[in-house]
Amino acid sequence: MNTRFIEAFMWVARLGSFRAAADHLHITQAAMSNRIASLEQEIGARVFEREARDLRLTPVGLRLLSYGERMLELQREIMVLGRSDQQLLGLVRIGAIETVVHTWLVDFLRHLSSTYPGIEVQITSETTEGLHNSLRAGAIDIALQTDTAVGEGIASMPCLPMAMGWVGPPGEAQPGEGLLAGLLQHPTITMSRGSQPHVALKELYRKAGLPVGKVHCVSSIAAIVRLVKGGFGNALMPLAPVREQVERGELRLLACDVPLPPQRVVVSYHDHGVSEAIRFVAELACRESDQFVRSLPAPYSGA
Repeated sequence: MNTRFIEAFMWVARLGSFRAAADHLHITQAAMSNRIASLEQEIGARVFEREARDLRLTPVGLRLLSYGERMLELQREIMVLGRSDQQLLGLVRIGAIETVVHTWLVDFLRHLSSTYPGIEVQITSETTEGLHNSLRAGAIDIALQTDTAVGEGIASMPCLPMAMGWVGPPGEAQPGEGLLAGLLQHPTITMSRGSQPHVALKELYRKAGLPVGKVHCVSSIAAIVRLVKGGFGNALMPLAPVREQVERGELRLLACDVPLPPQRVVVSYHDHGVSEAIRFVAELACRESDQFVRSLPAPYSGA
């Protein structure tokens, strides 16, 4: 089976449209359609339901997602078996937001160091805005964050999103819990100003017709957890990083009658005149992120 067909399928599934996937792979939309049609002919079933304003995976397409990830991973590993040159050697500087640090980053780094020992990794943690500035300034090679980075020679790969939600201290239900207006009456802790959770919180105040109340913007997830446990407010944040605390009963998921947008995850990297190692590590990071999100149970997965 032609792995180009699998690659095309995976990008259409990830980006949600033939046009976006074609733009990412630098091919025409007609060529993208041909690749998907060839794939469907080879496996004998449709992988997408094509409706006027919607593109959905068929049951076969949903099953193909995991197979596709494995096939592309195997292809990548096969392609580097005989490489002993400088392409997969050297320093790769990675910057990551707190959400990534507290979820899949450690497992990713362990896998990278054990499988590709010639790649040395240097890690920093900043906000998305800070990572974009560092990437454009050349201070880092790869940014694991929430928005497409803009700059000359910078490429971005969207990954599967994670769910955002409300968490509070353990104990009995609070007055007004379950209703947005009730939740917004309490002090709220969220991520740093300008972050996706912070922007989502401001939009919730707008939808509720309320002035922005008492909001604490904290960049550290560990600090947010301590503040919520200490009774300083409820938190609006990505849920996956605090899954263990919720399951241990240290925090409690709070219901809300207004749905929240998921937390996006984007891998951005220098894609012009760089070593093969940087591009390779960026692609591995995106796949690691997707695999992590697919492994999450409801309500932590935003995919």
